[in-house]
Amino acid sequence: MEDKYDPKEIIKNSYKYLNQTIEEAWNVLSKNAPATLRSLDSLIKFMKKKTVSYNNALFNYVEAKSWIDEKHNKNEYYADRILWYILDNYFMAGMVKGISEYAKKLDPKESDYYKKVNHITGFINYLIDLGEFSTIYAAFTEKTTEELKSKGKKSLKDYNNALQKMSDYLANIVENLLEDPIKNRKQFYKSLETRSNYISKLIELLYEASKKIKNIFYHRYN
Repeated sequence: MEDKYDPKEIIKNSYKYLNQTIEEAWNVLSKNAPATLRSLDSLIKFMKKKTVSYNNALFNYVEAKSWIDEKHNKNEYYADRILWYILDNYFMAGMVKGISEYAKKLDPKESDYYKKVNHITGFINYLIDLGEFSTIYAAFTEKTTEELKSKGKKSLKDYNNALQKMSDYLANIVENLLEDPIKNRKQFYKSLETRSNYISKLIELLYEASKKIKNIFYHRYN
């Protein structure tokens, strides 16, 4: 039947997709922009420190705002962990894929090759050093929630499908930004529909998105 699916496979597939995306990006950049490999590695490590499911302190903070803790609300606590884990994998995959798709078009023979390579390292530094990662992460979470609200069904499979769609959307706008960082930056943020450099704002957005996601899904896990 249509609703038959294996939640464990959906969870594993999100992690598998992230790893496949990273591997592809590494291969593309090794060929077309080897000078950016260290920056890509730094970005991946940075993202894993700053996303909710990979950062215990951040996850527990978001849960605490919902009055949920591992000891007294074990089922909800681990259901939340699963939801955030899938979201984070698709978010990171979207970021990496956008860089990879841009790098596929680089040609060392072109006169502006090094300028285009610098777009990649500049973008990654922009995320890590200037705090813009928080803005993009919060926006991705919010837009995923909007995508879910537009659906008639609210299963884990729907959640996975929405995240795949949003991951591709994120990859497209990252690729577009890299094409011309100065010209396309305004459109980049307009596409994300949010703008903030402050971690406190990120926490509030994640908390609000978390509440909405839990309202949609808890009856499927209890």
